[in-house]
Amino acid sequence: MTFYISPIIEGKLTRLKVEKIFESPSIERFEVTAKNKSLTLQTNRILFQNRGLKHRKGQWTIVAGNLNKSAALQRITDAIDKELQ
Repeated sequence: MTFYISPIIEGKLTRLKVEKIFESPSIERFEVTAKNKSLTLQTNRILFQNRGLKHRKGQWTIVAGNLNKSAALQRITDAIDKELQ
């Protein structure tokens, strides 16, 4: 599953490609790619959905890559959550 998000990061509208690379009954992994950098994020959102807790947000963690700004991570994860709903 591949889609694009456009969060505002450091005052600039950034278009990022998001691809779901792994899914199990308890976790999902997404690869977020910009022009020359990539980041792998993991969430347990699907675990809560399988248990019927549809309004609970999953916890996001960085599996590979690095991100200096925590606000940027929050905006990226919010945009992914919005796209998946």
